[in-house]
Amino acid sequence: MKIDQWIDLVDTENLARTPQYALTRGHLETAIEAVKWPVDGPEFRINPTRKGNGVKPIKTAFIKKLLEYHWKAEVDEFDAYNDFAGKEPPFVAEWETGNISSSHRAVNRIALGNIENRIAGGVLVLPNASLYPYLTDRVGNLRELLPYLGLWEQWRNIPNFGYFGIVSVTFDELDETVPLIKKGTDGRALV
Repeated sequence: MKIDQWIDLVDTENLARTPQYALTRGHLETAIEAVKWPVDGPEFRINPTRKGNGVKPIKTAFIKKLLEYHWKAEVDEFDAYNDFAGKEPPFVAEWETGNISSSHRAVNRIALGNIENRIAGGVLVLPNASLYPYLTDRVGNLRELLPYLGLWEQWRNIPNFGYFGIVSVTFDELDETVPLIKKGTDGRALV
């Protein structure tokens, strides 16, 4: 899998200029690139069947790679959490597997964590417009969040807010010969 865009929306503490952030971003980039389909393949190839592929196995591969870097999974309602062995304020990542409402809830969790000074920052990872049509119907995606970026940029005016970014991801290649990614059984996953 590859990164399409990395959008630094808010960085009131100049976290993006720190070694902590460079390490964190490196972990996240490597974890995204580690997402392969088929799992044993050299890259992320997706069967271009509209609404045909699930999303949870994609997130699972991402989290598995972050765990190798000593991140934690599912801490304080965040998908991935790195507290740098208790030495630094934590940085979190949310990987979108739900609908667009779930994306907004993830953004709100990151914002609240920043406002309450529980985290130094966080990112939301979700599909871009090219990948979206081949995933579970109505999964959160960058195209539907774009109208809100101006609103979220206003968080720059909150003292000591911290960092918030959005990372959109996409496939390496379309391939009708690879199997569909298994879907979950909750919500609209089977639609």
